[in-house]
Amino acid sequence: MTDPSIGTIQNLNERATLWFARAGSAGLAAMMFLTLFDVIGRAFGHPIAVSVEVTELIMGMMIYLGIGYTTFKRGHIRVDILITNMSARVQSVFDFITGSVGLLIGVLISWRLWIQAVSRYDNNDLTQIAEASVWPYAIIMAVACMLMVTSLLFHLYTTARMAFGIDEAVVPDNATLIE
Repeated sequence: MTDPSIGTIQNLNERATLWFARAGSAGLAAMMFLTLFDVIGRAFGHPIAVSVEVTELIMGMMIYLGIGYTTFKRGHIRVDILITNMSARVQSVFDFITGSVGLLIGVLISWRLWIQAVSRYDNNDLTQIAEASVWPYAIIMAVACMLMVTSLLFHLYTTARMAFGIDEAVVPDNATLIE
């Protein structure tokens, strides 16, 4: 990358998405222990009343907390059977096209999450048993989705520079190139 400010912003994005992913991992562990203790409690006739609600909230958040870092590291599943034998620049063009579609979908999801978060706040939506506010969790999911969108923007910036010949196109390590 030629612009140092892009590198700084990208570094901040990586750190933020990493911390969100770590929080998602902690949520997974908490959900696991909550389920374990709920099952043990049920065996003795004392289940945890809010276990289903808390599990649902954590599960929803885990998805969004981890997706930004996965996007930043380009860890999503990729089917590249057709393009592995093409040149690195052609692969960059295809990456740019699929990245553009992914960005469009990511922006739409983020936009709808923000609408949902504001709606949850305006309506003062609560969980059924614990009567906890839902809007803070919705806002966390929307912020995490925005980090996914910024990761997609960095990916799109990099692939555009390679696709248009500004930077040298590079074949990913796990791909084979036949010239």
